[in-house]
Amino acid sequence: MKVKSLWKYMPPAGPVLSLALIGLVLLSALLYYRSVKIQRYLEPALAMSLPRNEFAKSIRKTFEKEFGAESIKGLMLGKSAIVMSPTLLFDEDGALKPSADADIKKLARLFFTLMENRDTRSDISLVLIIARFPSFGARGGDVAQRIKVQRMTGLFQDALFQAEPELGRKYSTYFAAAAQPTTPHERGGHEIELRIIPSEQLHIEVLQKLVKYAF
Repeated sequence: MKVKSLWKYMPPAGPVLSLALIGLVLLSALLYYRSVKIQRYLEPALAMSLPRNEFAKSIRKTFEKEFGAESIKGLMLGKSAIVMSPTLLFDEDGALKPSADADIKKLARLFFTLMENRDTRSDISLVLIIARFPSFGARGGDVAQRIKVQRMTGLFQDALFQAEPELGRKYSTYFAAAAQPTTPHERGGHEIELRIIPSEQLHIEVLQKLVKYAF
């Protein structure tokens, strides 16, 4: 009798079910609100990164066409830069190795392909050929190192134009060779980098995609 009397205090099933449904509706509304709020922050970020990602994809596609999809020791592709070990290109005296001809030819074809494509060329402002040298002040040794590294980058640039004469004839103004000092605390930094500097057109594309989020 005592157990049966407890059922008197149980609420009817109808109101309980209604409260549960209301709770689910409120939870769904809260989750929807949060997802919309997150989307408001994610959409501009995605819009801003899309042109750069497409540009990097074009570079990677052209790179893989010349060098293949497998990784090559001493050669690495970044989002907008190709980094090479100096040992692939130069001997200890700073002269170009005969064995580097094949890689130089591929790089020359790669940049010629990018320049011949109007879409990618409009996104390229400059291709910097950079090599680093240790610099700890204005000592004579630093000057000698800078001159040697500057000469190496110049040789590399000339070799690219010799490997693909049309690249030098039509697009030499897009290329610049430079020697860049390292800091005293910097480790490594002896690689040769072909850094692709984005043009104003690429920045304009980013801004155009962000306009609709400004209002």
